[in-house]
Amino acid sequence: MRRQRGLRAVLLAAAVVCTTALAGSAQAQAAPASGAASASAATGVGPVQLRYTGTGGGPQNIARRAATEAALAQAAATGFSASQCRETNGTDFEHVGGYWTSIREITCVGEPAVAAAQLDLYRYLKPGKDHLSSVWHVPDGYNREGSMGRLYTAPKPGTHPLYLCVVRGDHFLTTDVNCEGQQYVTRLGWIQDAPQPGVPSAPLYRCLGGGRQLFESNDPNCEGMTNGGGPLGYTLTG
Repeated sequence: MRRQRGLRAVLLAAAVVCTTALAGSAQAQAAPASGAASASAATGVGPVQLRYTGTGGGPQNIARRAATEAALAQAAATGFSASQCRETNGTDFEHVGGYWTSIREITCVGEPAVAAAQLDLYRYLKPGKDHLSSVWHVPDGYNREGSMGRLYTAPKPGTHPLYLCVVRGDHFLTTDVNCEGQQYVTRLGWIQDAPQPGVPSAPLYRCLGGGRQLFESNDPNCEGMTNGGGPLGYTLTG
């Protein structure tokens, strides 16, 4: 059975086991950021929403086109078509002799054509800053720590969607399409509600570590940190 307590409960659990000063900090962390909930995650099942960055060089118009094409090639490798993507940011740098470097960011939203029935849920760490768990590509600066099991790429009986969200730069996973009042990042896939006979699986917990950083783990003891309740569901391990 799904027993999610929510982001606020994670931080409340931390307050019970930490000092009074740390408890006050954790309570502040739990307060929703104003306007943080994304309109893309209003109701129902939220979309896959990913950003890609491409770089190109040459005369300015050629550099821009090459950068956009590089970003679109990354999106296509994930399963997005060009019609699902739009440019959301861009920067050009002029060098001596009329040579330009262009950096283009595109955001793709919708349902990518993913051939695999399951994708690995990896946990990443940006040292000293943030843990991030995802089945998709992650921004530069994050190092992969390991797999926590696999998610289905399409809904199946006995599963529910799992989402990646962020609060004040701290990424976390949730089963709530509205990200518990925080900022929506993307849908990851579908996780089992409970262990199924003959299907090897592992529970996935949301935890609170040092510096009030949220992270996910298969360990009910949260690797010596604070367990905020759960599990969020059960990943596939066989």
